[in-house]
Amino acid sequence: MARSLAEGISQLASLAKEQGKNNVAFLCLFMLGKLEEYMQMLLESNRIPEAALMARSYLPSKVSEIVAIWRKDLHKVSPKAAESLADLEEYRNLFEDLQVALSIESRVAEMRGVYTPAQEYANHDDRSHHTLAEAFRTIQVDDEEPLENGDAHHEYNEEQNAEEHNGEEGSQEEAVVVDARDQS
Repeated sequence: MARSLAEGISQLASLAKEQGKNNVAFLCLFMLGKLEEYMQMLLESNRIPEAALMARSYLPSKVSEIVAIWRKDLHKVSPKAAESLADLEEYRNLFEDLQVALSIESRVAEMRGVYTPAQEYANHDDRSHHTLAEAFRTIQVDDEEPLENGDAHHEYNEEQNAEEHNGEEGSQEEAVVVDARDQS
C-alpha cells in the first residue's frame, strides 16, 4: 500500500469513526493493520462477540481478555451461556496450534504499518493462497530453527539410521509403535 494511500485510508477511518460509520472505520483500520484499534472500536460499539472472533483470528494473545469481557456482558442475559465460553487460559487443549498462532502474531506485528509499494504486488501475488500458519511453518523450516524433535531433517535421519542398522544386522524386524496413553 502506498504511503499516501495509507494516509488517506487513515483519514477516512478517523472521519468514519467521528460520523459513527463504524463498518467503514473497521475496514480502514483492518486494511492499515491497526488491529488493536480495530478491536477497541468493536468493544466500544458493544460488538464483543466479533471482538472475540477477531482476537482468535488475528490477536490470539488478547483472547482471554476479550472472553472475560464477553462472559461478564453475556452473564447479564444468560449465565449458563456465559459459563460455556471457552477461555484459552482454562482450556488450552481446545485451541489447536495456539503456540503457532502466538508466534505468528508476534512475527506479523513487526510488519504491521510497513506498506509495500504497489509496484511490488507481482512479487507477492502468488502468496494469496497460503495461510499464515503455512507461511510460518515454512519460515521455521527455511530458517532451520529447531523443531519439537530436533532439526528439520530429524525423521529422515532416523529412517536412514534405522535402514543402516537393519542392513548391518541383516534383520527385517518391523518397528513396534507403543502408545503411552494406552498404558496403565
